[in-house]
Parts: sequence; structure tokens; C-alpha cells
Amino acid sequence: MKLLLGAEKIFTVISLLTLTGAWFPRLYEIISGESLIVLTSEGVVALQIPFYSIYITTFALILLRWKKIIQALGKGKFLLLLVAIAIVSILWSDAPAITLRRSLAVSGATSFGIYFATRYSHKEQLHLLAWTFGIAVLSSILFTIALPAYAIVPDPNSTALGSVLQGVYIHKNVFGRMMTLSTIVLAIVAFSGSKSRYLAWITLSLAVSQVLLSFSTSSWIILAIVIALFPLYRALRWNFSWMLLLYIAVALFCGGLAILITSNLDIVLNSLGKDLTLTGRTKVWSAVIDKIGERPWLGYGYSAFWRGNEGASAYVRLASGWKVAFSHNGLLDLWLDLGLIGVSVYLIGFVKAYTQAITWMRWSKTSYGLWHLILLTFIFLTNFSESTILKSNDIFWVLYTATYFSLSQSSIDA
Repeated sequence: MKLLLGAEKIFTVISLLTLTGAWFPRLYEIISGESLIVLTSEGVVALQIPFYSIYITTFALILLRWKKIIQALGKGKFLLLLVAIAIVSILWSDAPAITLRRSLAVSGATSFGIYFATRYSHKEQLHLLAWTFGIAVLSSILFTIALPAYAIVPDPNSTALGSVLQGVYIHKNVFGRMMTLSTIVLAIVAFSGSKSRYLAWITLSLAVSQVLLSFSTSSWIILAIVIALFPLYRALRWNFSWMLLLYIAVALFCGGLAILITSNLDIVLNSLGKDLTLTGRTKVWSAVIDKIGERPWLGYGYSAFWRGNEGASAYVRLASGWKVAFSHNGLLDLWLDLGLIGVSVYLIGFVKAYTQAITWMRWSKTSYGLWHLILLTFIFLTNFSESTILKSNDIFWVLYTATYFSLSQSSIDA
């Protein structure tokens, strides 16, 4: 029995690591000589095999615990409704075949998130994630040492050295985002007082250095915000009067800081290597909003909008002057896919999960109680400039699903 449980945990860690996008896409680029930065609507068949292997195995594991899964499903109505809308959108999709394939993949990712939430306690989830991201950090370092020509890539717009670190991932922003998430997970485990906290501290320091070397501005900013939020979220456990005073003081400080930044926006953006268009993102957003206006309620169908120079996405590329592959904003991409109906269902579910995360934080007495609240905040911040909402084969959607269902459980085990 112990051997089977150990094998299941190994499967979970390997699956989580694969869902981060580590290794497989990068190795494909190296072997094929093709870049995956601008994703094609058809995808790469060879890269789908690991994911579908994970989902088939997950389905088998779910069948072994079907009663517990059915009980959990009743508490995840808004998230399941969103996935159902994605599947049904094949009826109005501009690209039905793509919508069918991607909706099957996102259903598999959702299933894995539900399995992760119902199979492991909150504490076990954090420790498995710590192993996952610890491997991601260390393997990126080893990859950089062994094959620096592939791990360190030219990027003259980001640093005076003309190169950035992307480790075992396909882009510096993906790498920076994963290392930031690694930092969050490892920090929580490091403060937990567990036996593995010393190893977590060492790996945490390595993860922070990787974020800095990625020269991903968005990752730097998000990491700084999350670090600042750690003590603020811990203050949720204080006496209500003291907590209220602290949050009022923080709100006043942030308001003053926002005014200062707004008044000197050019200087701030220049110091970060950006301009008022946020490296062309505002042009993309403007063009995307134009296309949203044409189908505001139901959108273009799940994953059916971004098809390169085909269909409606050609207009965005032409208007922005950029071969863009997604909106660089999570809510805008969701709006393109499933319209205002899909966006509304997602936001209702997100607010529900966030309020439950606050309650969990106030009840929990350990550092593990921070996890769900910090993760939801991280997802919220990330989707200002990236798109991780309802994405197939994506660790962020898996973790959002796991958090959603974990918070729906009534007992506190951390």
C-alpha cells in the first residue's frame, strides 16, 4: 500500500511539473528548430501526448474515489458551469474542431485539479507543489550550466547584457512567472516549521535569483507585490479593530503612491524598460475590444479567436502591428472566447473563492493558510498582462481549480 501511495505522489509531481510547461516544449524547440512563442491553432501533436497521458491516468484514479468526487462536484457549480459553457460553445464557434479539441483538454486539466483537491489535504498539496517547483528551479539551474546556449537567450530590449535567462521554459516571461510561483510556494513551506523547511529556504533563495535573472518586468513587479502582501494577509488574524487600522493606513499609503506613480508615469515606465503602450499591449487591447464589440455576449467560441492571420485575429495583428497570439489580458481573452456570459460566471466564482480564502486564512493557524489567498491574488495580478484563465494544459488553471474545490470543503486540515 505504501508503495502505491508513493507511486501516486510521484505521478502527481511529474504531472504538475509537466503542466508548468517545463522541459517538453523547450526540448521540442531545440530538436525541431521551431519556436513555440507564437502558438499555432493546430498545436503540436507530439506535445499533447504527455498531457493526455496525465488526464487518462487521472480519470482512472478518479474512478477509484468516485463517491468523494461526486460530493465535491456539487460544491463547484460556477467553475463547472464555466467549463460547460466552453464545451457547448462548439455550437457557435468560428473553429469548431479547435474548440472541441481544446475543450477536451481543459476538461482534463479541470479533472486533474479536482483530483488534486480531493485526494490531498491542504498541507500535502503545498508539499507536493514544493517538490514540483523545487525540481523546476534546480533543473533550470542544471540546464543553464550544461547548455547555456539554450537556457540563456538574446533579448537586447531587456538588459544591457543583451541576454536573459529562461531555463527549461520557452520564454523569459513564462520562466519568470514559474519562478515567482515557485518562490511563493517555497516561502510558505519555509515558514511552516516542517522538517523540510531548511531545504525550502535554500531552494527559495535560488528561485528568487532565477526571477531576477529572467529580466521579466511583470514577474519582478508581481513578486514585489506578493512579498508586501504576505504580512498584510497574516494581519487578517488580528483583532478586528487593529486589522482595520492597519488596512486604512495601507490604503492611504497606496493611494498616495498611486498618485505619485501616475504623475511620473513616463519616468516609472522608462525605468522598467517600458513605454506608455506597455510594449504594444495597449494597441492590442484596443483592437481586441473592437472585436469583442462585434460578439459581446457569447464570443467566438472557446479558443477559436486566435488563429494567426486567419479569421478575426488577423484584424488585431494588423491594427496592432504585432504578430500577437493572445490578448495579454486574461479577462479579454475569456471575453473573446465565451463573451460576457463566460466572464460573468468566472468573476462570480472567483469572488466566491476569494471570500472563502479570506475566511480560511482567519481560521487557519499555520502558514499553509496563506496559500489559497496568495494564489488567487497571484492569478489576479498575472492576468493583467498574461492570459491564464480557463487555459488547457496549464498549471494556473489546475491550481485555480484545486483551490476552488479545496476551499469548498468544510473541514480545516492545515
